This record gives sequence, C-alpha cells and structure tokens, in this order.
Amino acid sequence: MTAFVGDVPSPHAAYAFRHQVPDEFVRLPDPTTSDGWRKAMGRLMPEADDEQREAAAARMRDYLPRLSRRGEETTILTAMCVGTENVEGDERLSMGLLAVSVRPSGHQDPLLAAEGIYQAKTRRLLTDARDVEEVDYPLGKGLQGEQDLVLAVKLPSGPGVMSTSLRSLTLPAAEGRPAPGVPMASLQLVIPAPRGYAVYVTIATPSVFLLDSYCLRLAHIGRSFDFDSPAGSGPVEAGRPTNRAR
Repeated sequence: MTAFVGDVPSPHAAYAFRHQVPDEFVRLPDPTTSDGWRKAMGRLMPEADDEQREAAAARMRDYLPRLSRRGEETTILTAMCVGTENVEGDERLSMGLLAVSVRPSGHQDPLLAAEGIYQAKTRRLLTDARDVEEVDYPLGKGLQGEQDLVLAVKLPSGPGVMSTSLRSLTLPAAEGRPAPGVPMASLQLVIPAPRGYAVYVTIATPSVFLLDSYCLRLAHIGRSFDFDSPAGSGPVEAGRPTNRAR
C-alpha cells in the first residue's frame, strides 16, 4: 500500500509526504459511514460469516473516532492487520492497528525538533523506570528501561524518534467476573518534516510476543517516508485531509 498526502490543509501548515505501508495492512474506511467496511472486513476476516464481519465492523466504527483527533493531532490514515505468525514453531494470532497522523509544531529545524521530542518522550516514558540502560549504535542512540524504549533514529528523510511502550489495559468486566487485564504494546515513530509539522506513525498491538515483527513493519514505513514542500509557506485555510494512492 502506497499512501500520498498532498497539500493537506491546516490552520498552521500544509502537509505533503509519501510513505509506504506493508501490504498486510488493510486501510480502514471512514468510521462515520458504512461505505467500504464490508470489503475491508472481508479482507481482514475471510473465514468469518457476514454476521461476524458486521459485528466486528460496528465495534471498529465505534472505536476509530477516538483516534481521529487528539488535541491538535489529525489522523490521516488508519489500517489494520489480522493473521497468524510463527513463534518458535507455534502459530500465534497477530493483530495490529496502524495510525498515521500529523501535528503542527512550528519548527524550522527538524534535528532540533527531534531532540525536543526525544527529551519529552524520555521524561514521559522513563521517569519511573529502574535500571535504565544506555543504547548506542550507529543508527540509534537512546535509553532503554525495563519495559520502555526510546531511540533517536536516522531515516532517509531525516531524523526521527522511535519509542515502544508495554502496558496492561483493563477491559470492562463482565457481570459477576473480575475485569481482565490485557497486555498492549504501542510502537511509535515520530518524524519531523523539514519544517512546520511532525508525522506520528503508531502501531498498537496486543501481540506483545511479536514486537520484533511489528518493529520491522514500523521501520519499513519509516524508511519509505519522503517529504515534499508544498507551494507557498504561509498558513492555508483549514479543511479536511485527503488521501490518494500513487
């Protein structure tokens, strides 16, 4: 899947970049409509019947709006993969939700922006971590705690910051049963544009035993980024993000 976001309007900046998403991810339609959901769920759940697909689509349409806007962050693309992967000889369920979003930042130097993002993530994720270790290798420098990882990374498009965070989520309890806890991994790559905004690529997965696999997917997306400078540098009228395939 190749996605292109061209001249996306915002009160603060015009967004323009290309990126490639691994083919196993299926782009999810607009959650406010039913168009496209039958086809998307058919690809994600080929062995399910119509009733099961419809129920799954209804749950996804309820959940996705929570990802669409968080403060000044605007989601450009959401996609999902569901399947199985081999883990030490066993077939294990693999499920991941991908979100690509943009956030205005006002920066003029992507390296300084990446440094600020790195410091902010380090404080947020590793403040309470014990036995924090230094990580230092040619293409990544950072800090690694017991559960979280923050790295400064070098990409073809410029500097970026990658983080992984492992958490236990408490799901709503069924009547008469204790609330279950589910492990959840969040992998995020933040890529400052040449100026004005940053792109956030986030993969959330309950398949925490497949972190290496999802890290490779995130790295694939990050290496494919290409920024284009839209005509003009001043603010433009706010509007709705657009996507088109190339």
